[in-house]
Amino acid sequence: MMDKFNFDDIKEKLIKSNREIMVELSNLSQNYFLSSWKKQGFNGEAWKDVQRREPGTKAYKYPKKKGLQRRTQPILIGSGFKTRGGTLRRAVSNMARTAEISTNRSRMVVDVPYAGYLNEGTDKMVARKFVGQTQELTDKQQKAITKIIDRIWKV
Repeated sequence: MMDKFNFDDIKEKLIKSNREIMVELSNLSQNYFLSSWKKQGFNGEAWKDVQRREPGTKAYKYPKKKGLQRRTQPILIGSGFKTRGGTLRRAVSNMARTAEISTNRSRMVVDVPYAGYLNEGTDKMVARKFVGQTQELTDKQQKAITKIIDRIWKV
């Protein structure tokens, strides 16, 4: 009897595609996390505004530098994050390139010492989450996997 679906070929292609899937998921996740900076929030929730933008606060009334730019600069980029925020964003933009990828696992790391404090918050620092698994990201990942598997099944 002839193998109508050519299961051996499909099985081989699926095994070979594991790494491709992991790379695709890493790139997809990185781009999703980078969108936090554009949206100034994460998972549909805006980051808590910074004091330099809030009238009546000391940072608003007595700025370290003159000019209105400090009140309009993006969060995690302006004020105290002039250099650190750029470093953090660059680390996120390199996550996929530096990911540890195997056939069934992808581990992405933001290798900046203060990244965890910003993402999770502390007693004195408000959390401004920029990485993490969300339902929206999971849905995008599932679509990407389905697209790759559908391509394999097309004979």
